[in-house]
Amino acid sequence: MIDAATLAIGLLAGGLWFLAVVSVILAVAALISVFRNPDFSGGSKALWVLVILIFPLFGSLVYFGVRSDW
Repeated sequence: MIDAATLAIGLLAGGLWFLAVVSVILAVAALISVFRNPDFSGGSKALWVLVILIFPLFGSLVYFGVRSDW
């Protein structure tokens, strides 16, 4: 029989894996969008890439929230 602590740890680990996968997918989509956007200069692209690579989930969400033409 599985005790409550083991079940809670398993559910938490499963949730973290899901969050990690979502984070990677969003980061890749944001990076593709940054590189394909002709409106960005070199400095803007570099800044967005840096933000997305340092903070994958938060940076991607901010990028997609700020950019209205993606």
